[in-house]
Amino acid sequence: MISLTTLVIAGVLFVIALFAGFFVPHPITWLGALILGGILFFILLPKYQGQQQAISNGVEIQAAVQEVREWSRKTGDGNYIDQYEIIAVAPNPNNGQIYTFVSPPMGQDPKPYLKDSITVKVDWSNPKAYVMDLSFLPFKVY
Repeated sequence: MISLTTLVIAGVLFVIALFAGFFVPHPITWLGALILGGILFFILLPKYQGQQQAISNGVEIQAAVQEVREWSRKTGDGNYIDQYEIIAVAPNPNNGQIYTFVSPPMGQDPKPYLKDSITVKVDWSNPKAYVMDLSFLPFKVY
């Protein structure tokens, strides 16, 4: 889940990149500011707004856990770390269409703590706006 702190940090980095573009007028500084602004306004902000929409207007449903996706990611020092995502599915009660819900990536395997279903708060007017309840896990998910 994207927090307000993440948005503030991204906004501060964007403002710093804009100032760098004014004080060090080089195409790469403007390109950096453009990329940071694009990430902030087209990825982070809509995701945050969708999560807030699901929290305020959504309904809690029980989605069936389909699988736990696992993959390895290479770190900067050359080591690999495992990442996990919970994949759950549920039908839209309005039209019967099946929707897939994906948890944020996590560093520990959630399989030992999972049941057959998981709680998801979703706004059916915008099914991409959802929040998966991971509070049952004994570790923090960012």
